[in-house]
Amino acid sequence: MKLNRIKRRSGNSLILELTPLIDVVFLLLIFFLVATTFEDVNSSIKIDLPTSTVKSAKPVNELQVIVTKNREYFISYKENGISKRDSINPKDLKNILIKKLEESEDKNVIISADKTVTHGVIVEAMTAAKEAGAISLDIDTASPGK
Repeated sequence: MKLNRIKRRSGNSLILELTPLIDVVFLLLIFFLVATTFEDVNSSIKIDLPTSTVKSAKPVNELQVIVTKNREYFISYKENGISKRDSINPKDLKNILIKKLEESEDKNVIISADKTVTHGVIVEAMTAAKEAGAISLDIDTASPGK
């Protein structure tokens, strides 16, 4: 593609340079890619975690049981590098955890329960996880101020 030269009154020709224009477009593209936020898989489940001053040493990325204040159970896991979340029946929790722990490398289960959920519900989830073969159990908490 050949650009036509723009003739000026003074007789000098003016050439339109595309390199700076392309640079600006790429910079804008990079800016928008960096500024984009991605939706977290667990963002649609509303639970109010209890607070703790102890910082988590390990990121939540393996197998997570989520209990809402209405006693709705969800299981969050990674399958082929993609985070997934399923609503489950509390009665099926043990059987589902058995299947998911067979695929898991570290056999770790994280329990995230709303702070209004009774202690008995959390113990039931812990018992199901231990009976399913979990080696490690963690209770998820929020940092103060969140």
